[in-house]
Amino acid sequence: MTATQPPPTETPAPQAVGSRVISAAVVSVVTVLILAASGGAAYWWFVADRGDDEAAEVEDGVIVEVAPLTATLGVSRPHHARVGIAVVLADGVAPEVVDERLPLLQDRLMQHLAESSADELRSEAGTRALRTDLSADAVEIWGDDVVRRVVLTELLID
Repeated sequence: MTATQPPPTETPAPQAVGSRVISAAVVSVVTVLILAASGGAAYWWFVADRGDDEAAEVEDGVIVEVAPLTATLGVSRPHHARVGIAVVLADGVAPEVVDERLPLLQDRLMQHLAESSADELRSEAGTRALRTDLSADAVEIWGDDVVRRVVLTELLID
């Protein structure tokens, strides 16, 4: 009976072992970097203060209602409009701040009405334009730190 010897086992060359160690080290470093980047991104997204508070708009404050005005519209056939407005102030602004200059805003309203037609004011685009123009006028009169916008409270056209 002859004894068979097991086939000789190959031992890896020293260079092959070294490249496996380097490969494992590279994989470990890349894994740690990916985990660190993921953790940093999660912290920034969910926890960190990104300055959104500065970009937040000022809250609405007191609303000052102005007595409705009746005016003749300045185009072709005589039409009349009765318009009520209110000035929305910034949060923390006292209503007395706008009292002295309300006639200036009422004058601007009269100018806008004199330049408008009944059909224009009856349309959605016309009322939006009037509201936008009056808001711009109010900011011009008082400043954007005082006034947020002007809203229409009444609009009757004859």
